[in-house]
Amino acid sequence: MGFGGICRDLTYTEAMGAYQVSVDFEPAIWARLIQAPKAPITPDAAHYLLSIDFSEEDHARMQELMDKSNEGALIPDEKAELDGYVNIANVLSVMHSRARVALRKSGFEPLLATPGT
Repeated sequence: MGFGGICRDLTYTEAMGAYQVSVDFEPAIWARLIQAPKAPITPDAAHYLLSIDFSEEDHARMQELMDKSNEGALIPDEKAELDGYVNIANVLSVMHSRARVALRKSGFEPLLATPGT
């Protein structure tokens, strides 16, 4: 699924005085920002972007949630958590791709990031 169908099911909660969204708007906004840079990404910035990754604990939690999802055993909060991980992973993937392209254009061969570093 692309980012186009992410924003839906907007409700208002008076007690909180704020809008709640069943699916977060932020991943779509981040994806649009990342895909339209105003200036080239420097090699140092590209290396930094490639260093951003999930921790081992996050990888383990994602696996746990995916296993529960495959079993049909996710509770609503866990489904929201898994959706959050998936959305952030998608944005992170776009960031990493843009960083690797920037490094190649600068004559550098991007290093593969090591999980948890």
